[in-house]
This record gives sequence, structure tokens and C-alpha cells, in this order.
Amino acid sequence: MKTAALLAALVMTLAPSAVLAMCEGHDQVTMSCPEGQTFDSESRSCITPTG
Repeated sequence: MKTAALLAALVMTLAPSAVLAMCEGHDQVTMSCPEGQTFDSESRSCITPTG
């Protein structure tokens, strides 16, 4: 019984950490380019529009 209780306590303690680690990096970032350039989502960089 002690082993099962210890295991349950361990899982409940570590589960939130695992969930937070899996959700890392999903924030959206606003890209700003120098004046006269626009952000190209394909190349993921600032480009000077042609035309």
C-alpha cells in the first residue's frame, strides 16, 4: 500500500511539470521589419517588395 501511495503522489507531483514542458514555445511573436520591407512567411524573413 505504501508503494502505491508513493507512486500516486509522485505522478501527481510530476504531471503538471510534464504538461508545462510539452506546451513550451507556442507563443506567437510579432515580427517587425525595417521601414519599406515586409515579412515573408515562406522565407520567415523581411523582404523588400518588388513591383
